[in-house]
Amino acid sequence: MTQVPVPPPVAGREAWIDVAKGIAITLVVLYHAIMYLDEVGLAGALAPLNPLFDTFRMPLFFFMSGILAASAIRLPYWQLFRKRMSLLLYLYLAWVTLQTLFLLALPPISPSGAPNTTWASLVTLFIRPSSNLWFIYALPLFFTLAWLMRRWSPLLQVALATVIAVLFGAQLLHTGSPWDKMGKYLVFFIAAIYLGPLVRRLVPRVRWWHVVLLCLGYAALVVVTTKLNVTKVPFVLLVVSTLAVVVGISVAVLLAKIPAFDFVRSLGSRTLPIYLVHTFPMTALAAILVAFDVQAPVAVATLLPPLLCTGAILLALALHRRFQAVPGVFSVPVASWVIAPKRTAIPRGRKVNLT
Repeated sequence: MTQVPVPPPVAGREAWIDVAKGIAITLVVLYHAIMYLDEVGLAGALAPLNPLFDTFRMPLFFFMSGILAASAIRLPYWQLFRKRMSLLLYLYLAWVTLQTLFLLALPPISPSGAPNTTWASLVTLFIRPSSNLWFIYALPLFFTLAWLMRRWSPLLQVALATVIAVLFGAQLLHTGSPWDKMGKYLVFFIAAIYLGPLVRRLVPRVRWWHVVLLCLGYAALVVVTTKLNVTKVPFVLLVVSTLAVVVGISVAVLLAKIPAFDFVRSLGSRTLPIYLVHTFPMTALAAILVAFDVQAPVAVATLLPPLLCTGAILLALALHRRFQAVPGVFSVPVASWVIAPKRTAIPRGRKVNLT
């Protein structure tokens, strides 16, 4: 019998993992805040900076999700489905439906008056994934791919995912939908499954000067590749994104040691409700701004995205606190659809995060 080349069980969840996820979800929310405000001309000086972090947000998010997926792919598929995938698929279906109805009820959020969405998006939500919620659809697909390839050599898996990432990154493969992003980021999920133990061993060696040098190197590389407009050259996007993951983990390790940044770890343990809710206040505000043709000086507009980002996160956390016990809102409507995590393995007061 061929031995399954999956990593051995690892220790419990370290604080830096949630800090890294907290950084990633904050950048995702800020990205959408800038995007929607830029639609109405109120993103100020932050609008040109938004594309610069494309190599940072989702690669880091998928890498951290991959680290946490290592033990899950050892399970039989039906257990993997019930433990990790069923909740995500249900929430994707439920919240895409809710989001679509919400957007249909809103006035146009684009100054051009174009429709916010169509009823057809409900029919095609699994074929053409939601542009706002595609991440929680991608995770079950990535879990399935990782499980199907679990008997393959890890090197072969990463090599195949790398080829896919390069093809999509260079737009040699292009769909004009979130499938492009899934193609670019699958490699980080797969690589993290097998590199997770190594990363955990290296984390204690991270020092502040490592973080400074890595951040400066990443910033310089982003500026150079953007100025030279070479991000579509094969391997360039992948290299920059890989460095971004290293930077994100290093920063997370440093911040995890500073009590003042414990709120970032807290955000990282609640990424799912933040991700589900955060675009609702943004689209509503955009509709209001368009309806009243609101204008603002650049200095004022530059402050709006961080304020909207903060407000959206606080609203998401408040709604989660209020409705987390209601079946079907942030959980499956039928408890037997999922395998509940063992409570004894969770420290008292610790929140469970499934992604």
